[in-house]
Amino acid sequence: MNKTILAGFLMAFLSILSFAQQTSELRDTLHAAMKEDVRPVRTTGAILVRAPEIRAMVSPTGEGDYYKYIQMLPGVATGADGSSALYVRGGNLGSNIVTIDGVPVYAGSHLLGLMSVFSNDVVSETVFRVGGFASDEGNLTSSHVLLRSTPADMSFFRASASISNFMAGASIKVPVIKERVGLVAAGRWSPAGWEAKLLEGRLKGIRDVDASIHDLYGKIKVRLWKGSSLEGSYFQSGDEYLFSFHDNLNERMGWQNQIALSRWEWNFWKIRFSASAYADLKTSDQRQVKTAMGVENTFMIRDSLREKGLDGVMAILHGGWTLSGGYSRRWAGFNPGSSTSYAGNELSAGREIPIVDNRMDAETETWHAQAAYERMNQLSVRAAWRYNMHGFFKNHEYGAYLRWSPIFWLGFELTYDDRVQYYHTLEGIPVGWALDMVVPSDERHPPETMRQYYAGLFGERSNHAFRMGGYWKKMDNLVHFMDAGSLFRAALADWRSSVCVGDGLSYGLEATYRYSGSRFSAHGAYTLSKTDRYFARLNEGKRFPAKFDRRHILNLYGKYVLRKNLNHETGVTTFLTLQSGCWETVPAGKYGIPLLDKDRVWIDIYGTTNNYQMPMFFRWDAGWYTKWQGLRFLQELNLGIYNLTNQHNPFMITYDAEERGWKRISLLPIMPSISYRLSF
Repeated sequence: MNKTILAGFLMAFLSILSFAQQTSELRDTLHAAMKEDVRPVRTTGAILVRAPEIRAMVSPTGEGDYYKYIQMLPGVATGADGSSALYVRGGNLGSNIVTIDGVPVYAGSHLLGLMSVFSNDVVSETVFRVGGFASDEGNLTSSHVLLRSTPADMSFFRASASISNFMAGASIKVPVIKERVGLVAAGRWSPAGWEAKLLEGRLKGIRDVDASIHDLYGKIKVRLWKGSSLEGSYFQSGDEYLFSFHDNLNERMGWQNQIALSRWEWNFWKIRFSASAYADLKTSDQRQVKTAMGVENTFMIRDSLREKGLDGVMAILHGGWTLSGGYSRRWAGFNPGSSTSYAGNELSAGREIPIVDNRMDAETETWHAQAAYERMNQLSVRAAWRYNMHGFFKNHEYGAYLRWSPIFWLGFELTYDDRVQYYHTLEGIPVGWALDMVVPSDERHPPETMRQYYAGLFGERSNHAFRMGGYWKKMDNLVHFMDAGSLFRAALADWRSSVCVGDGLSYGLEATYRYSGSRFSAHGAYTLSKTDRYFARLNEGKRFPAKFDRRHILNLYGKYVLRKNLNHETGVTTFLTLQSGCWETVPAGKYGIPLLDKDRVWIDIYGTTNNYQMPMFFRWDAGWYTKWQGLRFLQELNLGIYNLTNQHNPFMITYDAEERGWKRISLLPIMPSISYRLSF
């Protein structure tokens, strides 16, 4: 099983396999784009950041995405180094929700968690909210990553092409009928499969490696009449990885997304109305093929989530007030851990035999309302309410937000959230990939709930801005998947017996400072927090630290513009992160069982859960960028070095059956990256 895990990880790093770390012993015009202000903006209770700020970040894949930016913010702990995993204010990975134009995305990563499935040509703005949630935000208990797609251009033709370490992509915006109909299309493809074949000889014990990664997006928008528009979009992505260890063992893993959305919007006087319908499909499967005595046997575990939804929202604006309300209904079909086997050879027809079928259905109906008031930049108040019916569960949700600046440059912020989440994510290896299974709430696994308080100060004067505060968060009905590290095991098909329900508590202090100058800008974030868990079936019923209870997290980011004029800009960036180590469970000792031949079999004795803290996590990235505007083209070039000091940051412990010893696994070594983008 450990070989399978390591093989999967290696697939993510095909372009740098010659530097692979070893395990260690456990001891919207072109000119406007040049001048665009890309500093993050604080909206009501959230951080908003635009694509140009994200693109310039150093990333293992050559181009930053919203995952990498969010991991710089306070209150956010990371999983494996370089991955897209987010653990926000003590929550689990599945406690967050990602939406694109309001549609949930359940398989949001490419390349085994290294990057997002959405390119910067698709996402124009990212809003990240960790508290003070709005009434139309639901089915979450930690954070909402709200992605807004790039708008259609109905006046001018736009196009771009890009290439980086792992991905090549292109996009266009076409005014099909000027000022009436606009079209957006974007797509990416990864050459990882070709790279795998070129470097296959360097993979010890692994061969026949192949990979297929892609994503496609399309949107059309039609202006019907003044203030009214109709929009339709489609997104599809896929990841597939294949490898083998020897002649009679081949393995495959992969996942896919399909999202279709239609929306009608109407603005009349001070009334805004929107209605939308969507269909969402997430599938993943893990397949193992063994050949024994000329017979080919296949074992497959599948997971799928099919969701359809209808939403309607109306808002009335009057003075500084906004009164809004809406209704949504969602139908979901789950099929987690269903398994089949297939056997056959050249002499007999093959048969596919179902082993376990875990199909389940769920329906969620929601009414929500909200009142908000804003006065200049001095006062912002919001109160939100939701009422949900999910099967026989009926729950109220509440939220409140207050932001007041009694002094022009200084103010305070308060939030309160009482939230419910009806989907549980049975999490596996903490890298943010999409093999995690999603299951609905039922009698044995009731909905997850969260109650959270936050109070803090903020200020902004001249080029300086700061924010500091503290939070307290209680989480109930959290699920713990005891077979989380298992791949290709029948235990996944019987997941119910491996899930226990408990609670969690997290509290801490968060601080952010930002300086924005004409040439130099800097951002610093620090989190001091404590997070624990309680499960009656674990640790003898005693509380224990959560796996990603990183007590201290310090992130520092800097950018310096070396040269800038109307048509050209060149600069350097750097990012440094210092974090407490995550937690692992290691054996407290061994005992021997004597055999008939007087030899002994040694068995590990486990004491407490998460009883060993990994070493401190440290990483330093550095990058250089340039962009220049010609008569027709805007060109951007980014060069970076990820993990400049080649720090081996461990994230998990595993047992090596061949060497009979526990080893610490680290993933990403020093990695050069490059990306080039051409826009016209």
